[in-house]
Amino acid sequence: MKSRIKSIVLLCLLTVSLFTSCSKDTEPTTSSVAGKWKLTNVSGTFAGINNDITPGLITWDFNPITQTVTVVNNNPDNGLWDVFETGVYNYHIVTDSEYPCGEIIRIDNTDMGCFVIENDNFIIDQSVDDGFRLTLKH
Repeated sequence: MKSRIKSIVLLCLLTVSLFTSCSKDTEPTTSSVAGKWKLTNVSGTFAGINNDITPGLITWDFNPITQTVTVVNNNPDNGLWDVFETGVYNYHIVTDSEYPCGEIIRIDNTDMGCFVIENDNFIIDQSVDDGFRLTLKH
């Protein structure tokens, strides 16, 4: 009888530990970039560019369902480097061990670099390769 009770208690403990040790699924990263963003700054590269862009002049609208980003670029200044012309581009979040962050955003088959979303800022950073740093805001 004691052996049977021990077996039931052990089974209960095992079941409880199985359910409590499972981690919650988190939202995929691609949904965190979803929505409309305003490009507000492009900086970096060996040339040392630092272009502030009027918020709303250039918008990027990420759709995680279609994995596309729609860029609306109303920048009249041809001398201001602003990344993409108006258009619809494919994007993917990709695991890449060559970057220190381990996960990059690829737009139009171009590795754009590491990214982070903090305080309504979406920062894409390729500065580890003497590239650019983009700041977008909600």
